[in-house]
Amino acid sequence: MTPDPIRRSSSGSASRLPSRPLAGSVVARRAREAAGERTVLAGLVLLALTASGFAGYAISTGTHGYDVQAVLPAGMAPFAWKKTVAQGRLADPDFDPVTTGSLPDRPVAPGPQVPAEPPAPPPALSAGTYTLRGVADGVATVESREGRLTVSLGSTLPGAGRVLSIRQTGAGWVVITTETIIGPAS
Repeated sequence: MTPDPIRRSSSGSASRLPSRPLAGSVVARRAREAAGERTVLAGLVLLALTASGFAGYAISTGTHGYDVQAVLPAGMAPFAWKKTVAQGRLADPDFDPVTTGSLPDRPVAPGPQVPAEPPAPPPALSAGTYTLRGVADGVATVESREGRLTVSLGSTLPGAGRVLSIRQTGAGWVVITTETIIGPAS
């Protein structure tokens, strides 16, 4: 073991310093770690710049014919992201409360033509013959010459069409049908 170095103070007295043989190796290890961290950080910054530069180049030029469809089998349909706006546009939703998810009736196969008498049309009522008498829990009571009827959303009133809405307005309750608006008696 090496003797401890002697330190001389300004007063001339000598004192012994504790020996630290590992101090130099600790400093060297910290310097290596700092250099490694700087190298990794520089690599990540370079990678980020390269990726953003490539993306910018691909967006700005945009003339490359990259097409995945060329490598797919012939029977595959085009991808959704390859469709134009008109091809991808959906039909307007039908918010009619009477509409269900059922399929339309199949057309009847042509058979022997038998002349049938047309059914007698129901007596047509004018839309002005209905009067709103009351509304409770989304069900309206309307009155006509034939009597009182209770209707709800989607019901059909003869001569006034299908009920689209039953709502309260500033003037009171109204029933809105496909043909008219029915309100309380004035």
